[in-house]
Amino acid sequence: MLHFSFPNYFYINNPGIDFYYGTNVVSMWADFSFFTYHALIFFSLWCILYAVSNFFSLKKLYSFLTNAYVMSFVFANYVLTVAFYTLFELTSGNITFGLYANTPLAYHNLGTNIVGHYVYFVFSLIIFLKVKSTKSKSNVLKFFPVCYLLLYYVIVKLTGKFAYNIEWYPYVIFDAKSFGQMFGITNYALCIIVLIVALIIMASVYMLLYKALTNYKQKNSNIDT
Repeated sequence: MLHFSFPNYFYINNPGIDFYYGTNVVSMWADFSFFTYHALIFFSLWCILYAVSNFFSLKKLYSFLTNAYVMSFVFANYVLTVAFYTLFELTSGNITFGLYANTPLAYHNLGTNIVGHYVYFVFSLIIFLKVKSTKSKSNVLKFFPVCYLLLYYVIVKLTGKFAYNIEWYPYVIFDAKSFGQMFGITNYALCIIVLIVALIIMASVYMLLYKALTNYKQKNSNIDT
C-alpha cells in the first residue's frame, strides 16, 4: 500500500476509461478489496493475538482463537488464496508472479508475492495442524463465513462502483458483463445468470472446504467450550 502512487500514465494511455478490473489503479485503500489481503490480515491478527493470549494467560481469548471454527476460517481463506492465485498465474499466459519488469520495485513485488502467498501459507498450515483446537458447541460461528462472504462482496461492489474516480474491481466476478464476456456471452441478463451460478459454486466450494477443515479440527480437539 505504501508503494502505491496514482498511475497517471495509465489514464494517459487509456483516455476516457471509466471501468477497469484487476491491477489497482485507483487508490492505495483499494488494496483492501483483494481477498488475498483479507487472508493475510486474518492470519496475522490470529498469530499476534495467539501470542498475546499465551503470554498474558488470557484463557477466554485463547479459547476463542483456538476454536475449531475460527482456526478453520482463517486457514480456509489462505488455502483458497493460494489456490486461486496459483491458478490465475499459471493460466494467465504471462507467468510472472509479480515480476513485471527488471526493476528493484518489481523484484520487491515478486518477493512480497512469494512470501505473502506461499511462505506464510506454510506457516499457516503448520499452525493449523499443530495447534490443538477447542471444540465449540455454539452454532453461531458456523455461519460466520457466509456472512463474511456476503459482506465482502457487497462492500467491494459498492466501493468499486462509487468510491473511486472510475468503476474498479479487484476481480472479474464483481462485474456481470465482463464475466459473461469471458465465455462469449453478450446478453446482459444471461451474463447475470451465469455470474450468479458461478458465485454460488465458489461459495459452495468455500463452505465445503470450511466444513471439512472444521470437522478435522473438531475430531482432533482436546477441550470442549
